[in-house]
Amino acid sequence: MIFLLQFIFIIVQSLNPDEIAQFKPRLPNHRERNTGLKAHYTLKDNGDGTLTFNGNNIPPHDTWKFPNPDGNPNKIEPKNYTLILPNEPKFRESPFTCMPHGPVGVSTSGIMIFANFADSKGCPYARDFEKLDICDGHPSPFNEYHHHYYAHCIVQPVCGEPSPIVGVAIDGIPIYGPWDENGRQLTQQDLDECGGMTDSTGRYKYIMTVDAPFFMRCLKGEIRSDLGDKEGRRFIC
Repeated sequence: MIFLLQFIFIIVQSLNPDEIAQFKPRLPNHRERNTGLKAHYTLKDNGDGTLTFNGNNIPPHDTWKFPNPDGNPNKIEPKNYTLILPNEPKFRESPFTCMPHGPVGVSTSGIMIFANFADSKGCPYARDFEKLDICDGHPSPFNEYHHHYYAHCIVQPVCGEPSPIVGVAIDGIPIYGPWDENGRQLTQQDLDECGGMTDSTGRYKYIMTVDAPFFMRCLKGEIRSDLGDKEGRRFIC
């Protein structure tokens, strides 16, 4: 009897030019209702194995009025973000399970993506615990508008069609929406312990799904020491 062994090679691949080009406002002339400002942001390949994200974190889409009488006392304010991300991601020997209480990635709409818990692991997921607006976002106590999970205002989903890139994580690994390359809707049961999977080419991606816990639970890749988040966040294990 002959046994055939199949080896699966997992590729941690840099963002390609087409993916980088998706980091632009869908509504470039939209003025955010609370600030009256337009969204401005770029993602640039520096050619040295890094990406630089620059942005003002102004939503390029509709929002609620904040502070909101239904429970969010925070404002939306412009924030000048400069994040240095790996564009040649490197896997850790074991996943990093301590998630920042702050940005874990940035969306193609230029908005920060926070972890899926409200304030500490074990609390209800943010979607079930905090008031989120019509685009599934809200401002933090630092007055930063952000998302916690897949939001239709990042990219309008099309059922049965492959999801495009929706963001990049702070370890440089791309984030995709909930429909795989064959148009099949993915759930958390399809994903690994960090909320990611490999596609048919062996490329590793994080996936945002519509079922809990929605998004990343740990980091597969290394984070740069010069990441650039200035708010002094704590990591929650």
